[in-house]
Amino acid sequence: MSDGCYAFFLVMGYDVILDSDGTGRMAQLLRHRLLNVVSGLKSANSLLASELDDRLTAQEREYFPLMDKECDKISGIVGRIEELFGVLPKVTPAPLQQAVKLTMGKLNKSFPMAEIVLDVDCEDAERTVCGTTLNTVLHEAVGNAWEISRKPVKISIRDVEGGFSVRVIDRGKTFSPEVRNMAFEPFYSTRSRHLGVGLAIARRLVENQSGTVSIGVENDENVVEFILPCL
Repeated sequence: MSDGCYAFFLVMGYDVILDSDGTGRMAQLLRHRLLNVVSGLKSANSLLASELDDRLTAQEREYFPLMDKECDKISGIVGRIEELFGVLPKVTPAPLQQAVKLTMGKLNKSFPMAEIVLDVDCEDAERTVCGTTLNTVLHEAVGNAWEISRKPVKISIRDVEGGFSVRVIDRGKTFSPEVRNMAFEPFYSTRSRHLGVGLAIARRLVENQSGTVSIGVENDENVVEFILPCL
């Protein structure tokens, strides 16, 4: 378990060191307990809003929807932690061309302001890849690149022995040695108020299929690469 993972469980009140199966069980336990707390907070918030409605000013009423939004943020964090430590999603083979098309549609909806350039050069677009993994790794890497640089992001997909090289390239501020060393570690982020689990989730999915991940700088461009197996 990385120092970041261990620190998280310490904060949550569990002074334990777990193997991969253990972290999965811990993630389920945390999800159950935290979502129970969130549910209780939202119920109490709703009850208070209803009971006090005729005694509240318009400005005071605005606080209750804001509290609901904060609870939803906690639920979102719980979901991300479960992606990082919980049960791995089923591997779903799909033709590369189909998987790329579906993923690009989702990327354009998720990042409508981003300029995403797609460059696919593969001999056989009907070779299969895990569509779920392709979607996840591109969402995490493209999202990071766009949010940090606000410059065009290029996706390059090429054949490699046994699978595909999926690269996300941007011309933002070049990665420091620390970022290149730590980017795929859980809870590492260079941005404030970010959980820092996106690339760790991507790495987990890729390595579960015996793929590899890497990050570096080439010709003043940031490159995050995933080698995904052909299924």
